Amino acid sequence: MLFQETANNDPDLQELQTKFAPLCKTSRLAIQGDPHENKNYRNNPSLLVQFVDETTGKTQNIVIDVGKTFRETALRWMPRHDIRSLDAVLLTHHHMDAVAGLDDLRGFQKNLPPRMVPTPVRVPIEVYLSQECLEQVSKQFPWLFPKKVPVDKDAIKRHVADLDVTIIKDLEPFHVKGLRVVPLPVWHGDDLICMGYAFSLQSEHGKTTNVVYLSDISRMKEETLEYIQTKLPPTDIFIVDTLVENSIHPVHFNLNQAVALAKQIGAKQTYLMGMNCDSFPPHDEMNALLQRERDIEVCFAHDGLVLDL
Repeated sequence: MLFQETANNDPDLQELQTKFAPLCKTSRLAIQGDPHENKNYRNNPSLLVQFVDETTGKTQNIVIDVGKTFRETALRWMPRHDIRSLDAVLLTHHHMDAVAGLDDLRGFQKNLPPRMVPTPVRVPIEVYLSQECLEQVSKQFPWLFPKKVPVDKDAIKRHVADLDVTIIKDLEPFHVKGLRVVPLPVWHGDDLICMGYAFSLQSEHGKTTNVVYLSDISRMKEETLEYIQTKLPPTDIFIVDTLVENSIHPVHFNLNQAVALAKQIGAKQTYLMGMNCDSFPPHDEMNALLQRERDIEVCFAHDGLVLDL
């Protein structure tokens, strides 16, 4: 308010307001009202997958990426869906918008039942990542990925996240808590491979939904595209990086690239994520444009979006 009142009488500030008015349109909308109701409020891209392990009958919560805003996102949205803990984490790459919340996982770890141990003992969270990603996050978080040394019974135990690490390899399926997952390597810039993930979920009525998730992509790898087209079941839900609308970006998809890939893999429904605040109209306005102007089922995703499969 003070800035606005001053600008009314200051030609220089008026000029600045005019100059920057086109910028951060969505960001200005994002700070208005309750973030729970504001689809323009965007934290780092992430996906929580909840399913029932058919072997154990237990509900499992797996999250893809825990970036800079992980703690805020988890505290805002998980209690609304009665989610109090996480069972596993899949990491796409080592950038901070994907890994900066690793130590905050300590607040979402389960404890062993009291009948099993006299004092609370946390259950390690399983973390799945590539060898390259592990090498990088080990440098970024040395206290979470320490070198193996003999345990000193008198050593100080610090309150940090307890992680159980598994290395994954390109296009080699693995199982996490009963869910079969395929790592999908794609280019995120010309110097970094980012992992996407494919998995299938089955509803209590027996319906299967096949999901492909690519959070950070600038170029598809030929072998990955071939794998999706020939070895995976048809894609029901495609969730894909779309940083900008028209310009070519060195490390992310634009809208046309995202839509073209959705068509190429034959996705039934596509959700766009990771949008830059300056590149697109506000959420609802953009979705209306997508509905009118695109010949496939495509829309913006938003924080708190729930797909009940």
